[in-house]
Amino acid sequence: MTSMAQWSIVRSQPGPHERDLGKYTMSVTVRLTTVQAYRIRRFEQFGLLSPTRTHAGQRLYSDIEISLIREIARLGGEGINLRGINAILAIRRGERK
Repeated sequence: MTSMAQWSIVRSQPGPHERDLGKYTMSVTVRLTTVQAYRIRRFEQFGLLSPTRTHAGQRLYSDIEISLIREIARLGGEGINLRGINAILAIRRGERK
């Protein structure tokens, strides 16, 4: 039998698809990543991100996208343009050699 303490520990760990769920609004995403909203929208326009949207059109970012935004910003800070970042990410995903 599982105790309540064990159950809460198990439940606190994200499930396999929980990191894929869009749950952070733009304002929360800006606070979590310290990347300005206009830059995040630019990443989306360039095809680097594709957040889910509510019925009203509000963007919702997942944990994975939060990490991706941070990585894109880091690469951009090293002087790599969005085209180069797109190529790097494609190589990492195994889409390019």
